[in-house]
Parts: sequence; structure tokens; C-alpha cells
Amino acid sequence: MTTADIGVVVLAGGRSTRMGADKAQVRLNGVRLVDVLLTSLPEEMDYVVVSSQDLGIPTVSEDPPFGGPVAGIAAGAARLSNEFIAVLAVDAPASAGLVQSLYEALESSSSDVAAVVSDGMLQPLCALWRRTSLQEALNSLGSPRDKSAKKLIYSAETLAEVPGDGRETDYDTADELRRLGEVEL
Repeated sequence: MTTADIGVVVLAGGRSTRMGADKAQVRLNGVRLVDVLLTSLPEEMDYVVVSSQDLGIPTVSEDPPFGGPVAGIAAGAARLSNEFIAVLAVDAPASAGLVQSLYEALESSSSDVAAVVSDGMLQPLCALWRRTSLQEALNSLGSPRDKSAKKLIYSAETLAEVPGDGRETDYDTADELRRLGEVEL
């Protein structure tokens, strides 16, 4: 595998009501949160950010916007042609560092999807799918609108679990995000 085999869908299209500002645009130590995540990806890795805002980077929005995580995953995956599709969330800025571990779990298990498990909870927004398996799971749900990411991941036939190491942590509020540094909304 090379990093060119993996495309990344970064979900940043929610309403960000708990954060109080568009999460992708929030600045952590002077850098937009979306850029914090993207700069930790290998340079040659394809990605698309799902957001209703123009972020000045490869961006797509589900139609209509705010359709939920599965609608965002479907819209993002449709823009990528890679054999593997990673699904990450903008509010988990260190999660890109887990993509290699997810790939190793997927490759060694021949599973459909690998996802991080943290504190006994499956993290469906820190996952790596085989493209064909993701498409099958999306098809099995019918309309992707207003479907949860957990429902999508549990529709996969086989799942490899990868223990979390803290990088999968998501930060829903500005106070939570302040654990990582200075926050500007």
C-alpha cells in the first residue's frame, strides 16, 4: 500500500452548535482546525472536506447541506477514486495519525472496515473502508440523509477494531479544545 491508495473524507459540515462557530474555521494556536488535521496527512494523500462553506481547499457538500454524517461520507467518497476511504472528523484534529494503524488492521484481517475503539466505544468517524465495502454499506442504507455513522459502520459485514491511543479524541466545545492550546472562534 502507498498513501496514494487512501483517500480521506474529512467531515466538517455540521452546524457546530456546541462549538459555537464553524469547526473547520475555528483556530487552534492560530491555525484553522481543518488545516491542523490536513497538515498531518501525507502530502500525496488525496482528501476532500465535507462542508457547506468554501474553505479554499478541496471541498464538497452533501445536497442539501446538513444531511448528517452518512450523507457527508457519501458525498465525499463520490469525489475520491482511491481503493481505500478513510473517514475522519475535523473536530478530532490528531486522528489522521491513526490512518496507518487502520490500514494495517484492514489489510491483516481482510475486513470491510477498520475503526478505532476508545473507552469501549466504536469511533465510526475514525475509520478506514475498502471502497467497495463502503459503497455496499451506503447502498444497504438507502437514502443517506439523517443516518448515523454508527448505523453505516454496523452495516459492514466485517469490522476490525483498532485500539485508540488518544489521537481519536474529538473536541465538541471550545472549552474542550482549549486542552490543546489557544482557541479562536
